[in-house]
Amino acid sequence: MSTEKNKILILAHSFPQHENDYRGRFILDYVEDHPETEFHIIAPFRGKSFETKIGSAFVHYFNWNHDYLAGRRVYQPATLFVTLKLLFGFFSNAKKLLKKYDFEKIFACWAVPAGFSAYFLKKFCRIHYDVWLLGTDVNKFINFPFVLPKTLKNADKIYSNSNRLSEIVTNKISGLNIEILPTHSSLPNPTTPENPLKIDKENLNIAFVGRLEKVKGFDFYLEIAEKVLEKRKDVAFFAFGAGSMNPEAEAAVKKKIIKWNGAAQPTELSYYADFIDVLCITSRSESMPVVFWEFQNRCRILSFPVGDIPLHTKPEDICADVGGFVEKLLEIHKDY
Repeated sequence: MSTEKNKILILAHSFPQHENDYRGRFILDYVEDHPETEFHIIAPFRGKSFETKIGSAFVHYFNWNHDYLAGRRVYQPATLFVTLKLLFGFFSNAKKLLKKYDFEKIFACWAVPAGFSAYFLKKFCRIHYDVWLLGTDVNKFINFPFVLPKTLKNADKIYSNSNRLSEIVTNKISGLNIEILPTHSSLPNPTTPENPLKIDKENLNIAFVGRLEKVKGFDFYLEIAEKVLEKRKDVAFFAFGAGSMNPEAEAAVKKKIIKWNGAAQPTELSYYADFIDVLCITSRSESMPVVFWEFQNRCRILSFPVGDIPLHTKPEDICADVGGFVEKLLEIHKDY
């Protein structure tokens, strides 16, 4: 009897460049949760093409000389160019692997660009595919003609990481059956950062974790921090992440509003998690952020009512606006 595993090819435009990279790490967690399957992953890598193994996944990186899609506006010419280039990168590299391996199907993480590439691979190479909707793909492309309907209606299975995201898609595109597949993840064992931020355990320590972008509400977080610090000085605000709002973060550090030194690796984030009392999710738009699951059993989480978060947390931890966040944090501090 043959013991050869079924093979699945994953396409992902946002994927770890190494074992301690934070981007798309939930994909590796998904792979490790399915040991009965052999996974091959195609992803872009800054500056070179090569093959490696991360955990049990066989990773095939292709050369990429552009920034990521995150934070880009979809109708800008540069964004369309980068998206099309990613489509071609997935398509051409997948074609090569399809000749080498007998894959059962393609698993596209994000409908765009990976899912749209899978649509063309099905059309020209006769390989079936599933799609995992993860938020940014839908939020950016839901009103873009042709792309999402073609991608989703030709998929064998469609998964979504939240009920809210599923509702957005089915309200726009009829006849779809979408299953919920959460992006559950957990923080790895901690390692001490080389130059750790100073943390006073006597303070109430509050954190923002994620991309420093307006869609993630980093500007709201800075506003919340400033207003709380006007009333209480024995509170510390931290930010772990990087993005287009790095200059705003640098300015806030100079004003002593937050403590920040860029993005933290997952093992470093795990180190800081032991000292964090409250995580703030201040996103303007969300599906179901991975960081919620990572911190769910580590500290209290306050959030705007976005995505599926209200389904998984206490009503009193949902804040309607910036003022609600400030009021709740001052209340927590009083009881701290």
